[in-house]
Amino acid sequence: MIAIVTAPDGGEVVLWRWYDAVVLGYSEDGRVRLWEPAHGEVLAQPRPSHVQQAPGSRAYASAGLPGAQWWVAGRVMASPDDAEVELDAVAALYTDNNLWPAALRADT
Repeated sequence: MIAIVTAPDGGEVVLWRWYDAVVLGYSEDGRVRLWEPAHGEVLAQPRPSHVQQAPGSRAYASAGLPGAQWWVAGRVMASPDDAEVELDAVAALYTDNNLWPAALRADT
């Protein structure tokens, strides 16, 4: 699943990606063991939207937000509109770090 924004020139820019990952289990420190096809097995810190899931279920994972190398959000839904992901946290990351100009440059 991806977050898309419209650049000043009217083009669309992929701003963020959440990976469809399989829950493998939970570590003693509360992190979630996930498997994602492009990255293999990762340990992810749960986001507030994450509810503990049984191994074999699917959840959205992302990388890059402050505080952890990987994060796990809500469970994978049939419709992206129903997904519980951290859009506000992504927007705050871009705003707090002045990343919008670079992300929306027309020549990138």
